[in-house]
Formats: sequence, C-alpha cells, structure tokens
Amino acid sequence: MVLALWPTLASAQDSAPDTIPFHRHQWAAQFAGGTTFASLGVLRFTAPTRAWLLDFRFTGGHSHDKDYVQDTLVDDGYTSSAHVDARIGRRFYQGRGKAVVSFQTVGVLGGYAHDCSAFKGSTVSGHSCSNGWTAGAYGELGGAYLITRRFSIGGTATVAFSYQRSTARSSGGVVAKRWSYAGSIQGLSFAATVYF
Repeated sequence: MVLALWPTLASAQDSAPDTIPFHRHQWAAQFAGGTTFASLGVLRFTAPTRAWLLDFRFTGGHSHDKDYVQDTLVDDGYTSSAHVDARIGRRFYQGRGKAVVSFQTVGVLGGYAHDCSAFKGSTVSGHSCSNGWTAGAYGELGGAYLITRRFSIGGTATVAFSYQRSTARSSGGVVAKRWSYAGSIQGLSFAATVYF
C-alpha cells in the first residue's frame, strides 16, 4: 500500500514548496509601521520557506510646551527623542492558500537612544540629555496577502525583551548612569513587501 501511494506522496512533497511563491536566493524589501514607529527591512531567502531578515526600526518625537499667566510667558520647554534599532532574525513561512502566507520570526536586536529636555521658567531653568544603547531578543507572528507575486501586504505582532544602559548629563554638571530591563508586546504593525 505504501508502495502504491509512494508516487502520490512524492508528488505532494515536491509540489508543497510551490504553494509558497518564494525561492532560494530571492531578495525582498519590507516597509512597515505602527502607531509609534516606522521600519525598513531587507529579506534574503535561503529556501522557499526560510529567510534572513535585517530590519531597521525608527522611533522619535518632539514636543514644545509654553505656559502663560495672563498673556505673560512664565515657562518654556521642550522634549525630544530619537531611537533606532537594528534587528536580525530568521523568518519561517507557511503557505495558507494560493495567496496567503503566515510566518514567525525570531532574532536579536540592538539599538541607540538619544533623549533631551530643557525648560526655562521664571525662577528655575535647566536641561538634560541622555544617550544609551539597547540589546535584546524579539519574536514576531505575522501574515501576508500576496496581491501579486511581487507585492504583498500584511501585519505582524511583536514581543521583545531588552536591556538598556544610558548616561544622562544635565545642567550643573550632574551625570546619572542608568540601566533597565524591559519586556514588551509591541502591538500590531502593518507591512508592505516588494519581492525581487
């Protein structure tokens, strides 16, 4: 019976990778974003179901605050931040139909963070800036819908664990060194991918 079914089983095994429209040595560019970040990544497929991912994630912002009392400026200040993370991971794909794939990614991350704030009040003024680095690991669950063989849209949910060290310098020559551990569920992000 096994011998009778062998041609069918062999044919199914041979055709299984065809349900995933990727191939070895293929490249792809991934553009992603969420509510607090944007990222740009590159995929290199080593097999139809496996790829290496190199991704750069950017977050940042700036705010300015002014306080008035009867049209007189009494406090003026700002906060500014810029963070960049590089992520390297291994991605595994599964075919879920003719145009849908699911995937999981596991990898490591490292990054740089810069934060500054300053204020000028009627009685007190000051400023501080901190610089630091981050290292850790992350995992992703996601899926993609291939609109064409060269373009897909999809989403991912990410979990990350990281360690951060930073040094802050403020007015008056005060230097503060900090370290922290953090675990986070980074929510849903949306991605568009171009395959070459």
